[in-house]
Amino acid sequence: MKWPPPVRPLVRSLAVALGARPPEPPSAPPVDATAVTIIVLNWNRRDDTLACLDSLAEASLGGASVMVVDNGSRDGSVEAIRDRHAAVRVLALPENRGYAGGNNAGIRAALDAGAGAVLLLNNDTVVAPDFLPPLLEVMNADPRAAAVSSAVMRADSPLVLDVAHLDVYFGHGLVHRRGVNALPGEGFDQVMLVNVGVGCSLLVRAVALRTVGFFDESYFAYHEEVDWCHRARKAGFHLYYQPFSRVWHHGSRSTVPLFRVQPEAPGRRERPQLPNAIPLSWNPVRTYLGARNAVRFVRRHGSIVRQAYFVLSSLYAVPLALLAVVMDREEDLMLGLWTYRRAFALYCFPEPAAADGTVGRVFFRLGQALRLPYRLFWKLPLDIRAAHRAERTAQLIEHLRGLRDGVLGRPLPLQRLGLR
Repeated sequence: MKWPPPVRPLVRSLAVALGARPPEPPSAPPVDATAVTIIVLNWNRRDDTLACLDSLAEASLGGASVMVVDNGSRDGSVEAIRDRHAAVRVLALPENRGYAGGNNAGIRAALDAGAGAVLLLNNDTVVAPDFLPPLLEVMNADPRAAAVSSAVMRADSPLVLDVAHLDVYFGHGLVHRRGVNALPGEGFDQVMLVNVGVGCSLLVRAVALRTVGFFDESYFAYHEEVDWCHRARKAGFHLYYQPFSRVWHHGSRSTVPLFRVQPEAPGRRERPQLPNAIPLSWNPVRTYLGARNAVRFVRRHGSIVRQAYFVLSSLYAVPLALLAVVMDREEDLMLGLWTYRRAFALYCFPEPAAADGTVGRVFFRLGQALRLPYRLFWKLPLDIRAAHRAERTAQLIEHLRGLRDGVLGRPLPLQRLGLR
């Protein structure tokens, strides 16, 4: 229905007030490359940051400036960066303020200097020479574009996507990662509107930052870009994925060294691998922060129904993850192939039905059924205890701690996590 022109502003205001439509964001002028500040955040990853800056030095930036924000590194990063890249501005912070706090410091400095947009770039990336112009092209085509993210490719398989974009679903894990392990031509080679842009390489308009605000520093690291993108969409802005802007990502290198090496499962069997298989993730620090921050996000932005869904999905997922750890089936869990039915069948009926004849099969199955109480109530607790003693449950324990601390609203244990 088309309302008469005099009535339209009143109808729009009423729709916004009732939550039927987002408000109109402020108009934004086009952004030129010379008005872009590329912010690279570093914390004790000197060599990664230098490699990232080397790739930026070879890229067509069109006059964009580069700034490194150092989160209190102690590995000589600041001196090495200034020595090799004298033209790069270095903002040295006295302590580790995380992804949110460190980038906020860089954003604030860039906006104070008159930047029209900032490009947040992980230091464990290498950029394509032409990665910036496609981002600007999409941003300038839509005055309501708050942010545009690049295609994040796998450093170990350069033609394969690491991730394209994220969707919030308010369940266990909070987000679905779209485009994981996708090859060219598999549906992620077109510009598209998205719910959440990946913070690994994200061009953000200054007008949107001033309207929506900066990152919420209580997240420290992980899911802060999910929170910001959610707020931007509620404010009426658009978010885009640009596949023709490419960066190659190594993946969460800042937090990987903060925990013990992943223990091997005893008797791990060699299984057939898919092409370009993704290595199992072992990063308990990231796991803790992700779980804690997922709870924070759901409590802040989720309705009662969505909060209940998050709780129920977590109650379903955590025991299933424990079974995957105990039975050395974490690959299946990661691929979405692990279910309670499959876990029950493999654990309680591990032997193949080799008996001949109908009577033989009946007695074989009867024997298996009689062993069920033993396997479920005696052997399974022993196997869980053995996995815990071997420290194979360390990542799952950090996940549970993150959920607990998020529910209780506890402050971040930065010292325990090795982040300060």
